[in-house]
Amino acid sequence: MEFKASAAIPRIYRMKFHRDIYKDLAALEKAIGKEDNEEKSNLDLFSLEMFENIAYVMAKHANASIPNTPEEWLDEFNTFSIYQVLPKLIQLWGLNVQTDVQAKKNLQKTDRPMTTPLFLLRCVQLGISIRDLDLLSIGMVNDMYVESSNDEYDYDVVATQEDFDNF
Repeated sequence: MEFKASAAIPRIYRMKFHRDIYKDLAALEKAIGKEDNEEKSNLDLFSLEMFENIAYVMAKHANASIPNTPEEWLDEFNTFSIYQVLPKLIQLWGLNVQTDVQAKKNLQKTDRPMTTPLFLLRCVQLGISIRDLDLLSIGMVNDMYVESSNDEYDYDVVATQEDFDNF
C-alpha cells in the first residue's frame, strides 16, 4: 500500500471531510498513545474513522485509481490495522512537515498550533497556487514563509562585489 503526503493534503482532507488534519493527527497520536498496542490505547470509533479518512486521503493522493470513497477503498482489504499503518503515516507526515530554515529575526513566539486555515493563509501570503501544493512539502512552504520574513532582517555584514570576486 502506497501513501503520499504533500502540501496539498491539508486542503484535500479539509475539502473531503470538512476537518482539520493537523488537529485530527494530534488527536490520533494522543489516543493511540506511545505504546502502539491495542491494550494501552484509548481508541474509540470516532478515532478509528479519523484514521481511516487520513489513510484514505494519503493513499488516494498516491494513486488516483483508488475508489472515490473511503468505504469502497476499505472494502478491498481483509484487515487494516491502525497499529501497523498509523506509525507509517505519522512518519510520512513528519517528513512532510520537516523544516530546514531558521528565522533570522526574533519573531514573536506563539503557542498557536498549525491548522489547515493557517497553513493555507501562509500559502496565499506567499502567492502559492493550489496547483503548486502538490509539488511542495508542508515543510518547504513553512521554510519559504520563514525566508520571506528573513528578507526584512538587517544583516550586520553585506557582501560587496570585491568579496564575491575574492571568493
